[in-house]
Amino acid sequence: MDLVNALLKNMTNESSIDALKGKTGGSSKQVESAVKAAIPSLIGSMTKNASSDEGAKSLLGALGQHKNTDSISSQIKNADELDGSKIIAKIMGGGKDDFIKEISKSSGLDITQSKSVLSSIAPAILSSLSAATSSEKKDAKDEKLDTSSIGSFVKSLVMDEEDQKAAKSLKGASSSSLLDILKKTVL
Repeated sequence: MDLVNALLKNMTNESSIDALKGKTGGSSKQVESAVKAAIPSLIGSMTKNASSDEGAKSLLGALGQHKNTDSISSQIKNADELDGSKIIAKIMGGGKDDFIKEISKSSGLDITQSKSVLSSIAPAILSSLSAATSSEKKDAKDEKLDTSSIGSFVKSLVMDEEDQKAAKSLKGASSSSLLDILKKTVL
């Protein structure tokens, strides 16, 4: 299972949704919709950012600071939303406000509720990626995971083998769909 689907599964289970409902006052449907819209975009932006040396170094630094191994729902419930807000700003850059507005519009949550959802899930996303990175290091017999490999590593987590093959076949295609653009970006 790729990282996006694993995160979606864990962040949309009953306990995670209940934790987000408790923080935002939103309905289960609204909160789940926000999470389902946010995760692929956040992971896609992180992958794009990690394709540069500077972005990869920044991501590696963030992963080193986020090593929470509690359950996802516990991480969401106890999230430092100030830290989460900084993570969202770093991942989305100048598009942060538009991203929050889009999450709000698609989910039915207001802007404040949307910010709370995003700020609550962001640290858990980094902790999950950090855990996957640690697992990858162990699988590679503790070889150093450096900035030259982090982009491809994130890509391998984001898309399973079938998705990667499909994305490779899209290279050079002139489609304007968001999925095609994201797939081209991460290759």
